[in-house]
Amino acid sequence: MPSSCPICEQPIAQTAAHCSVCGFPTGLAIEGLRSLDLPSAEEPSAGPNGGAAVAALAADPRPSPEAELNATISRSLREKMEVLRDLGRGAPDVTNELCEAALSEAEGRVAQALDILRSAQQRLETQTDEVVARRVTALEERRLALQKAGVRFAIGGDLDHLREAVEGGEREEAAVRLVEAERRLGQFESDWKGLQGLLAQIEGLRSEAAELGIPLGEISGELETIREKLGAPDLSEEVLDTLAQDAAQTLMLLHEAIPTSLESELAAHEKRLDQFPEDHAPSAAARRLHVEATRHLKKGRLSEAVQSVRELRRQLEELEKEAAESAGAPAAVTAPVETEEQTLERLLRKARSLAARVRTLPPDSESAREAAIQIREATEHLRARELAEADLTLSRLMRVLAYEEPR
Repeated sequence: MPSSCPICEQPIAQTAAHCSVCGFPTGLAIEGLRSLDLPSAEEPSAGPNGGAAVAALAADPRPSPEAELNATISRSLREKMEVLRDLGRGAPDVTNELCEAALSEAEGRVAQALDILRSAQQRLETQTDEVVARRVTALEERRLALQKAGVRFAIGGDLDHLREAVEGGEREEAAVRLVEAERRLGQFESDWKGLQGLLAQIEGLRSEAAELGIPLGEISGELETIREKLGAPDLSEEVLDTLAQDAAQTLMLLHEAIPTSLESELAAHEKRLDQFPEDHAPSAAARRLHVEATRHLKKGRLSEAVQSVRELRRQLEELEKEAAESAGAPAAVTAPVETEEQTLERLLRKARSLAARVRTLPPDSESAREAAIQIREATEHLRARELAEADLTLSRLMRVLAYEEPR
């Protein structure tokens, strides 16, 4: 059995019935090799001129003109398919025809092999034109969709060169330009969607901050500048990348400005809530909202924190309105002033009670970890005789634990 295929010259195993590349039968390859050494039934054998005829055939092994043309067309088709392979899914393929032509030629039907190759050549050209035309139309539609969305991608030059290649019949050149144009447009669309996501986050946070009256400085101006630059007539990938970086920077500034304002406001609201007794039922909803807003803020959930603060404002306004309406009621009896030792003893009892409450929480929960941190802070304040700070920390912890379910 031959070690290589006589058609594609690829190595073939000794036990293989066909070439793994072109499918040429190895049995035919053996017969082809034998024909080089033995005269066929139609050739002259022994005799005065028989040996000379065989010698003449052996001395002139040149292929026929049809065989040479077949080889040329086959090589051209393989080269074109190699270029068109970058088109990916739907790329024209005439591999089956190449294998069929190789088998026909190996069996001596050279003319039939030529017909097969010419048919394959025509089909490859027709399908290439169809695929390129269809995908060029899709490119135009995608570019128009971007324009309707308010962005004009600078890809017009690439599309013009692509059309010139198509109109000039330069199929391989058109395929190469088409693949590059699709790559550029696909990357631009992906970056554009990412930028739109950033702008949506900025717009949402800015609107929520504006409702709360949070000062944003020049952030609103930065957003308008980005939108103005997006309306440029020819937007390149580099400019879009720069605008995405500017948007990310603006979003980061928002994430710095909003928490600072919310922390200050929550501290002020905490003082307002401290004016009500711990067992004051009407203020329970406001205390719960204060805890929720604080947690959202610590976790970086700015939208949720803003919503909680907005609702907290409304609850406090109602509480203060009710307090004003009941101003004519008899004033509560003023509690006697505590000495420092009495205050310290009271706070220690309060800390021990809260520590026992913390131990009832799930040990691996985030609430348990935060509560333990606050207990340690209160203890350090007590050791330093910072009684006001310790009282504030313990009161804050008490409000948090009031809405936690024990395990």
